[in-house]
Amino acid sequence: MTAGTGVREGRGVVAEGTLTQTEAAVLGSVDRYLSRGLALKRWWDQARATDGFNQKFPLTTSFNRPDESFGFFGTAPVDGRQMGVMGNYQTMFYDQPKSPGGSEELAARWMRDQVRQFVLRYFMRVSGFRLPEAFVPAGDRRPLPRALRPLSWCPEEDRSMVGFGFSQLFYKRRGEERVGLFPAAERSAIVDLRRIGPELEWIVPWVDIFDFNFVARPFGPGTPSLAVPLSEGSYLVVAPEFILDETDPSPDVLGRYGFDYAFIKTPGQSFLAYGPGEFDAAIEMINFHVYRGGKIRAEAIFVVNQPTRIVNVPLNPLTWGYETARLLSGGSAAYFLAPWKSALDRVPGSNLSFDPVRLSLAMTNALTGGLAARELCVSFEQIEKDFLTTHFMQHYQTLVGSLQTWRQIADWLDEANLPDWVKTGRIG
Repeated sequence: MTAGTGVREGRGVVAEGTLTQTEAAVLGSVDRYLSRGLALKRWWDQARATDGFNQKFPLTTSFNRPDESFGFFGTAPVDGRQMGVMGNYQTMFYDQPKSPGGSEELAARWMRDQVRQFVLRYFMRVSGFRLPEAFVPAGDRRPLPRALRPLSWCPEEDRSMVGFGFSQLFYKRRGEERVGLFPAAERSAIVDLRRIGPELEWIVPWVDIFDFNFVARPFGPGTPSLAVPLSEGSYLVVAPEFILDETDPSPDVLGRYGFDYAFIKTPGQSFLAYGPGEFDAAIEMINFHVYRGGKIRAEAIFVVNQPTRIVNVPLNPLTWGYETARLLSGGSAAYFLAPWKSALDRVPGSNLSFDPVRLSLAMTNALTGGLAARELCVSFEQIEKDFLTTHFMQHYQTLVGSLQTWRQIADWLDEANLPDWVKTGRIG
């Protein structure tokens, strides 16, 4: 399929408007990755209820906070086969009302209605946060000549972000085959998730996962390391089965609200073999529980296929130049180098690659008779656990950051008086 004015893939879905080859391939794979996400969700629900994990282990330690977390390995049925999976679970105290005696029930129900609106309508709009940075006077914002930059002591603008940055790209209305494209002005204003199901069959957002770098130290702490920036993000799919909207689900719980999304693998081979955009099957779940006394707990769950490698280093050195240019340009060079890449792909063996991380681990353990893995944790399993810990911290930062946003709005149901940045989802 080439880029053009439409795409017809999978179940005959048609998207109008100009699409890139990547977008056409992504839309054609929505059903596949949605099915895999649903399979992982079913597996998680059963494994959590029965403690049916192959291995369960602590990931982090919380001090003076009523939080719980663990990592796990397991085997899930996906696409008719058994897939090795891993993931992490965390739950944390989020908030509770401060009210005088005699009004606890009223305050708790008010809190429930506020949480429902915040989570299902606004959370995905405000889940990315720009960190404070040095003030740059207006006169200093002009770019300096490259030769003078190393000599300058002037503060520079440094856009530092944490959390998740969502933007919505495509949608499919219920009962229609046509796939629509969200206007550019609405990309950051994620739709009210309660529309998914009654009105929309699914939406395809993009998520930027900020400040998510994976560091591999094959020979242990204090030795040379390989820092892999996993910051390109991923296409996602959100469907009705992924929306949690339950009021009074049990005697102890006033409401349960949340959303899940399945990851869609970005088509084509990349230097990175694992991380956002490179998962074969993955699902993220973010849920909030409001209890009778008004206390709120948030939980985040991540389930993903276990990696077979971390990076793809091409055996063909000509491919190195292409990948270097693509990474340094933030992906923009791929458009200009597309003819060269097409010709390169036709060279026999051009797609062959190896993973230096896994190779170095195998050599280290072979030379030490397995001692490195047994005594020093120099193993691929430890890399998997480090990856899950990094993902845990990303969840934690997102939830803690969202708490400050949640608390500064007096009434989430008073849409007329919400600030514009909440309505539009655009971060200054």
